[in-house]
Amino acid sequence: MYWLLTTHLFAAFPIGCFIWSWKRRKDYVSIFMLSKFLYSVFYSLLYHQHQSLQTSLTTDSDYEKWALLDGYNCSTLIFSTVLYVCRIREPYVYIVSFTIENAVLIFHLWYSLIQSTILTWYILISSTIIVILKWKTIWRYLLYYKCLSFMTIACGITALFMYLIASDNWTNDSEYIKYHSLWHCFIFSTAGFGALLRYSLDEKLYPMINRRDQLDSI
Repeated sequence: MYWLLTTHLFAAFPIGCFIWSWKRRKDYVSIFMLSKFLYSVFYSLLYHQHQSLQTSLTTDSDYEKWALLDGYNCSTLIFSTVLYVCRIREPYVYIVSFTIENAVLIFHLWYSLIQSTILTWYILISSTIIVILKWKTIWRYLLYYKCLSFMTIACGITALFMYLIASDNWTNDSEYIKYHSLWHCFIFSTAGFGALLRYSLDEKLYPMINRRDQLDSI
């Protein structure tokens, strides 16, 4: 049961990439993503600890609230990560992210809908549209960083399969925990490799000149 909580440590990979990107390039979108990841991990830990720990930090009445926050932040974080990796520029990254996030929140609060299916397809279609629009960026990743691109795609596809298997075994605690834990590992790894792709391409296309003077200045 503790494995479900332990796998959140994989979030250190993308979080470290965001911090490094900010430190080296003063990339404000990285700070935006860092804050979203920290909140998402916090919500997820509070949600899953109710299932994993004998002495829960939250009450039964709070459980549904944390489940809502976890589901909402997880869905929106996946899309925001796609925006980040595809190098959507400011301020459009914030505008598009805010627009999609509010639609996701509506879906989560609309209990009469088939939420899981609708949200999965909504995030998948929205992400696909962004990837198509930013095909030049994706092509550059594949052209210049083949290994990193392969790892990002492989982890992303594996994460999708782990999520689908976990969803099919929702009523089977042991199977759900096993595959949902693996989903944590692969989805965080996908975000980490994607963040490395963005940083590497930014460094190639827009190298920082006089980095020390620029970062130390007001």
